[in-house]
Amino acid sequence: MNYTDEYLKEYEYKIPLHKEGILSNHIDWARKYCKGKFGWHFDKHNAVISFEKEKDASFWCLRWIDEYNKRNT
Repeated sequence: MNYTDEYLKEYEYKIPLHKEGILSNHIDWARKYCKGKFGWHFDKHNAVISFEKEKDASFWCLRWIDEYNKRNT
């Protein structure tokens, strides 16, 4: 599977991940469940995921943000 299709695409609703990358299963999840477009890029050395629709960004946070917070500690 190609995980670069959404790379360097930026949308209005940005979520900094405070990590050096985004996991492939998180991209797969966004492809399956998001209604609008999404993308990911790097801001300095950290990954950022962004969404065209606010609801998709909120839904993504509800599903994944705890996992990213646990990896930050």
